[in-house]
Amino acid sequence: MFTINATSNDQGRILFKVVKEYLNNVPISRIEKLFREKDIKVNGIRTNDKKLSVSEGDLILIYGIEAGKKRQAFIKNVEVKFNVIFEDESILIVNKPYNVDMHDSTNSLDNQVLKYLKFVKIDSFVPSSIGRLDKKTTGLVCYAKSYNALRTLKQQENIKKVYLYKSNIPFLEEGETKTVTFHHFYNPERQRAELFNEAKDNTKEAITILYDKAPHHYAELVTGRKHQIRVTLSKLGYPIFGDVNYGGKKDKRVYLHSHIIKFHDLKDELEYLNDLEFIDFPKW
Repeated sequence: MFTINATSNDQGRILFKVVKEYLNNVPISRIEKLFREKDIKVNGIRTNDKKLSVSEGDLILIYGIEAGKKRQAFIKNVEVKFNVIFEDESILIVNKPYNVDMHDSTNSLDNQVLKYLKFVKIDSFVPSSIGRLDKKTTGLVCYAKSYNALRTLKQQENIKKVYLYKSNIPFLEEGETKTVTFHHFYNPERQRAELFNEAKDNTKEAITILYDKAPHHYAELVTGRKHQIRVTLSKLGYPIFGDVNYGGKKDKRVYLHSHIIKFHDLKDELEYLNDLEFIDFPKW
């Protein structure tokens, strides 16, 4: 039998997600079977309600699963290569190095963060990034250190994100901005995004604000589509230097850097972050 004593990081999450996170070495098909056969008790009552809301202090018993099936997320054989920009009890902001995956590799940024935090999985929550950067994009990434922080910060309208890039796009006048709107589609098979002038099936609006303060080009995300800045500049005819996938000239690197993170309109426990601005410059 596997026992879960729900913590504050489990509060408000649905039962299926909580069970899945605790049993992160168990196949989804096996977890589905646990629910079908009501092999789960919550506070002494058997249930198959996947959407049951979990509360802190709930006692969840899972029959037919041994405690050894739980996997710790703290990975020891990982090298931490990032610099810490800011950290408190709710968030961690780091500088992602060049050519580092966010996920899905041994030395991914996610695993580096878990190593830095000396993280051991004790509930359904794992520190998670708010958004992601491409492998060859450097700069600021924010991680939530609690489920409440993650849930709040996933509302992208609460975070201003500004990037620096290099391109042969003409400089705008100081104080002038250009708002660019396209309709975005990402093709996972080709691992490329496409932009259209008009909306089509399966497209989403992609809005980017471009401005300049010599000697830098800036791009601010209004929406957060995959490869949005890269494909937008390519669509405009001024691909980022080094971004050969979107028509840029070959170079030693891709010149795109997450430069500013600024919080606004946050409420409750994260209200203290409002108007805090974190800035990092690339080593170009």
